Amino acid sequence: MYTLEALILKKSSYGEADLLVTLFSRELGKFRALAKNAKRSQKRFGGRLDFFNRLAIEVTLNKGRFNLIGDVTLKESYREIAESVDSFVAATRVLELLDFLVPEQEPADKLFDLAADTLGFLSEKREPHSVFLVFFLRALTLCGYRPDLRFDREKDIAGFDVENGRLSNPEKTQGKRNVYPFHMDIMRHPEIMDANPEKVKNNILVLTRYTEYRTGRRLEKTGFSGET
Repeated sequence: MYTLEALILKKSSYGEADLLVTLFSRELGKFRALAKNAKRSQKRFGGRLDFFNRLAIEVTLNKGRFNLIGDVTLKESYREIAESVDSFVAATRVLELLDFLVPEQEPADKLFDLAADTLGFLSEKREPHSVFLVFFLRALTLCGYRPDLRFDREKDIAGFDVENGRLSNPEKTQGKRNVYPFHMDIMRHPEIMDANPEKVKNNILVLTRYTEYRTGRRLEKTGFSGET
């Protein structure tokens, strides 16, 4: 049995009483485990198996069978996230992106710290689009998909080629397929992000296209900026 620090990425019903939970932990990365009788026993889990909770979870790992969740301790709750629609959507995107990018059962200590810090910022009511953009870029870097954002320091906007993850002069790439405007002024000067939400949303959408191209898969929900 292991005691792991974890966030919940997904959960679904399994049978009448159990929950199948996708966890993201510092020690094992992403994995699934079964919480037996979780829907009937409030005493055992007490609502702790919920999104936006940082947990210490006892897990029994079983080869060829479901891993089993034992005792669960709440280490920190980011429940203030639910008080804002934009923060809630951004936090949901954080969990979705982790589930999308992270392979099964690979240690991910730096990525776990990044995710926990990001949920903490969102619970503190920081500007959610800016928080998510910073998380997105750092998560891509930690997962091996770092884009090349080197560009002319005098230019505030560049053309981002999603096929090679590089920037270029927008005048030279105008009309070229898979090249999108990317705002470099807010990337070079993060302190102005909060005052430029439309630029932030644009960069999020461009990074979404880049991520889908690099992974060959589509994010289940790609309308972050539109929905908020």
